[in-house]
Amino acid sequence: MKVIEFFGMPRSGKTTAIEVMESFLKQNGQRVRLVYEGARISPLDKSDRFNYHSWSFHNTVNRILEAKLDHYDFILVDRGVLDHMAFLGGIKKQCKGKDIQTTFNYYSEFLQLQDRELYFTVNPKEAIKREGKNKPFVGRVFEKSFLQGLLDSYEKVVVHTQDNKRNILKIDGNNDLNYNLQLIIALSQDLLQEKLKEGGEE
Repeated sequence: MKVIEFFGMPRSGKTTAIEVMESFLKQNGQRVRLVYEGARISPLDKSDRFNYHSWSFHNTVNRILEAKLDHYDFILVDRGVLDHMAFLGGIKKQCKGKDIQTTFNYYSEFLQLQDRELYFTVNPKEAIKREGKNKPFVGRVFEKSFLQGLLDSYEKVVVHTQDNKRNILKIDGNNDLNYNLQLIIALSQDLLQEKLKEGGEE
């Protein structure tokens, strides 16, 4: 069983990449479970950013743990542990009175649930441009200064995590989409071969 997190900037290509990897793995006979970001279904008011974010994190962790019980071959996570760690930096100003560093350290304890992470990045200007093509109203997340702060937070988390010997694959969402999808297919092939090799050794 392998747990793969897709994390990073809005409009950087994560959703399409997840769909491509899921399709490839299923076509090769693998049982795949998708875990979508908890923020999509949170019943809490977004104005309380700390509790809203905390609910999303724990919801995601709970669903990863539950999926592990069902022994899927692959669990693909849309915004998992690293994404929640990075987002803490993005919402820090809205969480006055909260010990963000302690929360960050607590979240990091759950990285052991994941096997690989794919980091998707795109510059804030391009993210806003892509969002505007799909929606006439661009929400508060798609505000340039917020996105820049979020991007900086992602970069810090990636450096912190790589310093702790985790192998993170960076996907530049500013590149051509087809080029990036070829990278995802190549990684999917590698993950499948790795899993089959491990299965043969058991």
